[in-house]
Amino acid sequence: GSHSYKELYKKRTAVERVNAYLKEFFQLDNIRHRGGKLAKVDFDISCLVYTLSKLAVDRINKQMNEMKKAG
Repeated sequence: GSHSYKELYKKRTAVERVNAYLKEFFQLDNIRHRGGKLAKVDFDISCLVYTLSKLAVDRINKQMNEMKKAG
């Protein structure tokens, strides 16, 4: 019940939400590679695409909010 535990729990749940999203929409729970290297490459590419997509959406939303405030 400490403050540090609550902060750690928030970070953990955020990571688990991303993992669940990647499994559902990037099919990471259906990887059929033999060996860890190809599976890791698949995971890394999926994380990169997810991060870039999230960044693009955040920037678009920021621009739209700025446009609403300006006019």
